[in-house]
Amino acid sequence: MKVHRTPESAAGDGGTKYFVGGGVRVQEIVSADEGIDIILVRFSPGARTYLHTHAVPQVLHCIEGRGILATKSEQNLVEAGDIVHVPAGEEHWHGAAADSHFVHLSIRPPGESTWTRVDPLG
Repeated sequence: MKVHRTPESAAGDGGTKYFVGGGVRVQEIVSADEGIDIILVRFSPGARTYLHTHAVPQVLHCIEGRGILATKSEQNLVEAGDIVHVPAGEEHWHGAAADSHFVHLSIRPPGESTWTRVDPLG
């Protein structure tokens, strides 16, 4: 058993390969090598992922702030306590609302992801 601490200072810069619209901080909690990929993601207001898909299902547990979980045709406003299931292969994006920071846990089994460089709001 391992207890993971998640102070904001433990997260690293998410960069621009997967994110657009503002700063994002990422902290790997459990690596895919251990059988499940769990990542804590901290979005600044307006920051978001590019459109992408995963070959496996993904669960996003919303922890702080207000965010958007969306496909090309549907946007869902989410907040702390909400849990979102994204089926394998569904093109989607997620990020913070324009006026709020947003923190979520990404939980998924090991599997490939396909990233576009398409800004869903651009």
